[in-house]
Amino acid sequence: MFHKKPKVEDSLWRRGVALLAVTFILAIAAPLALAQKAAGRKSKSRSANATPKVSKEDAKKLAEAASQSRANLLSTSNAYRESLEILLELQRQDESRATEIVGKRKELLDLGVIAKRELEEGERALVEAQGKVAETTKRIAEVDQLMAEVTAAEELAKTAAERLGLYRSGGLVVRYAGASHWALSDLAKVDAFFRLKFARPLPVSAVGQTETHNQLGFDHREAVDVAIHPDSAEGQALISYLASQGVSFIAIRGAIPGSATGAHIHIGPPSKRITTH
Repeated sequence: MFHKKPKVEDSLWRRGVALLAVTFILAIAAPLALAQKAAGRKSKSRSANATPKVSKEDAKKLAEAASQSRANLLSTSNAYRESLEILLELQRQDESRATEIVGKRKELLDLGVIAKRELEEGERALVEAQGKVAETTKRIAEVDQLMAEVTAAEELAKTAAERLGLYRSGGLVVRYAGASHWALSDLAKVDAFFRLKFARPLPVSAVGQTETHNQLGFDHREAVDVAIHPDSAEGQALISYLASQGVSFIAIRGAIPGSATGAHIHIGPPSKRITTH
């Protein structure tokens, strides 16, 4: 018999998203609060037009708070990803049982023991199980990529990569800040190049704002994620093409070594936290 667990799946998903979102907000808010506090202390002793400066002591506290926040965020994201992995295993078990049931019912139908309707019911259950596996797998990939971008943003913040031009790193990130204006409508040109070069569609994993980006508070409206490792032949060809067209991108080799890699190429402006007023 095929068992459904919609309540368990929904609970795991909602709890995971809530936990990760709250932790990310804390990760951003903690250092920001310290920065505002430090700036406030300095502004009291200066004129209204003076630019507040942060002391070495405050800067050290900010760095420590940011480091701890990032560690907490990565820890929470790992826990959330593990919950999705558990859910995925349950769904795969359901898929396996559904596949077995369909196989048996085909044999019984051939023998004239059951009606065709019973086989069709089993096939519908199999399609449903396969859909759940695909959806959870997609969620895992989206979380991996978002975490990769968070980690990449931290690494870029430590460099002078904000200037125009190509920034290469032997570590996590390759970034190009191009001069051309990018819009989602330009994706067709990139896809056409990729199809001509590799005889297959561009493996896009996210176009614009997705539900995962909404849940985790990222502005991804003008960006596209491509599920290609930057160091692969396809990745290198895509990077070269984007740079030749002046299209901004961030090529990310991975987020968490030994765990969720999240390797992909992010085309367009970097994702930022969604701010509400």
